[in-house]
Amino acid sequence: MITEFSLNMKIYSLLAPFSILALSSVSATGTFAQNAPLHEEKGIIYIEPLFQYPVAPEEIISLEDKSNWLMEHFWDSFDFKSKNAVDQNALNDAFNVYSHPMRWADKDVVMQSTDKLLATLSKNPVLLLQFTKAAEENMYGPRAMAYIDEVYLKYLDAIEKCKKIAPERKARYKRQNKILKNSMIGTIPPSFVFDTPTGAKETFRPGLLTVIEFGDPDCSDCRHAKLKMDTDLRFSSLVEKGKINVLFIIPDPEDDWQNQLADYPKLWHSGASDEVSDLLDMRTTPFFYVIGTDGKIIDKTDNVEKAMTTAIESVK
Repeated sequence: MITEFSLNMKIYSLLAPFSILALSSVSATGTFAQNAPLHEEKGIIYIEPLFQYPVAPEEIISLEDKSNWLMEHFWDSFDFKSKNAVDQNALNDAFNVYSHPMRWADKDVVMQSTDKLLATLSKNPVLLLQFTKAAEENMYGPRAMAYIDEVYLKYLDAIEKCKKIAPERKARYKRQNKILKNSMIGTIPPSFVFDTPTGAKETFRPGLLTVIEFGDPDCSDCRHAKLKMDTDLRFSSLVEKGKINVLFIIPDPEDDWQNQLADYPKLWHSGASDEVSDLLDMRTTPFFYVIGTDGKIIDKTDNVEKAMTTAIESVK
């Protein structure tokens, strides 16, 4: 199943994942283009679907088998040949429905579905860009229900390989591609230099069991994460024993960052780096990495409790 991926779930409950597939339209909120095919009724905005979303046959019983079927057949009725471009909001909506079953489908089936879709899109650079934007919205961006990096990387690779897309259109995705490949679970992340509050320069090199938090002391979620790690008895006791190393890094720091770190725990290592945001994936703040004693990334997440639990379970 998709759990073989380096999948970071942002929610953990199974919220009737296939009920959405039976709808002819999906509700959404936000700011939309004026020409988007939208309908508003009783304060709810409905997006007109690009096509009729498929529903797995009733005789298919298991969640996994339904997910596999949808991976194989979701785009069957979408007419790629007649589409030079589509409404981006409607495509984001369709891709949201398409990506939901990825969490329960077989990894090989998901990858085959992705490869088939990208092979079709390679003939239309405009649609390729639009689908990549939809993939970013649903697999990578801050509103994604789950981060599915291995799948999203396929879209980024396809963008880089497409000779019909201008370099300036590729630049943003090229940066994402580099950062994501540096940051995949199971890989060794690059070293980076950071400044300490005392003015010294240190280098993070993987090798200790380390929880890295990338954040901003002014961020309320970052302050909450600091409190959680500092007051959790299991976690803090392992830090005191030297079994878990904690590193708090401010990416792209502003003036006076040194004073902002004055009340951080003395056993933590803290500092700031103006280079790390170009090396490692940190799409929200706070963002956490758990690095194993072999130097490899065990987990990355925006959830402090998940990071702590992974670190505690990794102590030998």
